[in-house]
Amino acid sequence: MTWPTCVDYQLDETGKMTVKNETACWYQYMDMTVQSEALYEFVTKTIEEELVEELSFLVNYDNTKKAIQDIIDMPDRLIDLFIQLCLQNNGSLSAGQRSAHFDFLTDDELTAMQQAVRNGYNRFD
Repeated sequence: MTWPTCVDYQLDETGKMTVKNETACWYQYMDMTVQSEALYEFVTKTIEEELVEELSFLVNYDNTKKAIQDIIDMPDRLIDLFIQLCLQNNGSLSAGQRSAHFDFLTDDELTAMQQAVRNGYNRFD
């Protein structure tokens, strides 16, 4: 079986090849199929998984913040700090963080706020 020749070439006595026709159409564009497929997978994962997780976190955050505001009136920055510190410490505020930032809270307020964080995220036992 003979294959059709797409390139018209000639080899000289030293083995140097000379192409006699226009061949740029065969190699001027890189095949980026694999890269395009990988990019598609990254975008799909971002939209279907990571974006969903982020939106879920934000909804939980808003609900938790509202629940804390119902317990005590304090500045948003302190509520944000409280939530962040509780999330970093398995749903509880450490004694050191309490004395450093939240020494004005009563034990009942602290317990209710910690419970609001646990309820808001449902990931602490």
